[in-house]
Amino acid sequence: MDRNEPLLRSDWSIYRGGAISFANAEACALEKPFVDQVGGNAIFLSNDNRRIAIRRTHIAEVGANGVAFVGDTKAVRSALFEYKERQSLKDLDLITGPRNGSFPKDCVVEDSLIERAGRWEKQTPPIEISVSQDITIRHNSIYDVPRAGINVSDGTWGGHIIEYNDVFDTVKETADHGSFNSWGRDRYWGLTDIDANSITSGPSRKLPPLNSVKPTILRYNRFRCDNGWDIDLNDGSSNFLIYINLTLHGGIKLREGFFRNVENNVIVSNSLNAHAWCKGARTFSATISSSNNTRRSGW
Repeated sequence: MDRNEPLLRSDWSIYRGGAISFANAEACALEKPFVDQVGGNAIFLSNDNRRIAIRRTHIAEVGANGVAFVGDTKAVRSALFEYKERQSLKDLDLITGPRNGSFPKDCVVEDSLIERAGRWEKQTPPIEISVSQDITIRHNSIYDVPRAGINVSDGTWGGHIIEYNDVFDTVKETADHGSFNSWGRDRYWGLTDIDANSITSGPSRKLPPLNSVKPTILRYNRFRCDNGWDIDLNDGSSNFLIYINLTLHGGIKLREGFFRNVENNVIVSNSLNAHAWCKGARTFSATISSSNNTRRSGW
């Protein structure tokens, strides 16, 4: 728990290391390990990593993150590091995408079991994605954790595919979170010299995709959260496609954000929860299906 560094615009920090660590690696595979009762992170992928596969892994009783993908924050344009930090549009870097390639990309976690992570650091999830692109999380079982099961803690730079996962018994020791959770907090979020409502039209509509350059896809998953939302898109999360998921208790939450399509999901015992939307955002930022839609979910 030493030498922590803040994640982007976050209220928590991370340690770049784990029982198993990857840095500046390419085309590696980690298969069938059992990581049990380590005090911090189990597996950590830091900065530039390409085509790393983590398969058939069992992670249990670890102190912090299960698997963490965290890129170099120097790759992020107009980066801020504290939740309450704000900047102005006139000072914003308006170039789309990253400054350099020092971040995890084209990696996968599949066919794995992660249980009882976050024994000491309660903010951490079994799978953490930050400053990364094109991360695939599929065919995993994740449960019994203090906060999110899968967390995408910023919009840089999207392209993630979250599919065929079973995530439940989450947010057991915290609150205001979900089995799947994301924060946006990208460059456009909370600008001091522009009304958020004006982002829904005109040139400002180009601001949200500056960081989230590719859509993040959630499909064919089963989520259950009894102390929060099954799917929680928080604080400006943008550019998401959410379809054919089964949510069993907490429903789907969309806080302010743009370019989200939510369709053909089965929502049990809840519905879609729209929080703090910008004026006019509905007209182009979300397509919402009925919570009673019973189309086959692929399970």
